[in-house]
Amino acid sequence: MRSIVCFSAEDTGLSRREILHSQGIPDEAELSENLKRVYTEAIEYFQELAEPKGIMNGITTSVFEGVFRGEGLNEEENPVEDIYRKSDYLALFAVTLGSVLSEKVTELFGNGDYATGYMLDSISSCAADKLTDLTAQHMQLELAGREPAAASLRVLGYSPGYCGWHISGQKELFEVLHPEEIGITLNESCLMSPIKSVSGVLIGGSAEIHEFVNSYPFCHTCRTKSCLKRMRNLKLGQ
Repeated sequence: MRSIVCFSAEDTGLSRREILHSQGIPDEAELSENLKRVYTEAIEYFQELAEPKGIMNGITTSVFEGVFRGEGLNEEENPVEDIYRKSDYLALFAVTLGSVLSEKVTELFGNGDYATGYMLDSISSCAADKLTDLTAQHMQLELAGREPAAASLRVLGYSPGYCGWHISGQKELFEVLHPEEIGITLNESCLMSPIKSVSGVLIGGSAEIHEFVNSYPFCHTCRTKSCLKRMRNLKLGQ
């Protein structure tokens, strides 16, 4: 089922701690008055300018197999392929914070206000990741509403460019999903516009299918290691 979901800036539920962490500022750090001001200004810009929304569309395993294969550049062994083949439900998705927010970041840097620009960029990156989680939660609620047994399933998002799914997979994904409907486009380099956008597949299944050992050859080059946090949350039932 194809649907468009609109969110508010507050829905992202960003915490100051995770935003500052994204800039390498530890919990125990004492913030200067200037940094507090920069943070406050950036949050105000985000709340005023963010236009978060997403689009999702259910897809069968056989159709997604073609989307995932893309241009044939995926890593030979990768966790996403193992996970989606064990899933109960699949849906392509794309989410964005809108173009106005990205334009503001560019404007701040252009005006020499690098501190606020960098802070707003960090806030936007954190919020874009949260939009994926919110869309996954939306799908989970939809499934549970249709089939009560689906309430026990876990839905997580996986994106091209991560976990062995080649970034060129964006092309086939866009061909099938058509996120242009909510203003997201893709260039020849597979870069999305607006820049603070995320696309991929939502995979619904038992919590166990999302667990894997991050010992694939490409794991050592991964900067975020976000899979570890996701799997910890699965074990905690979050």
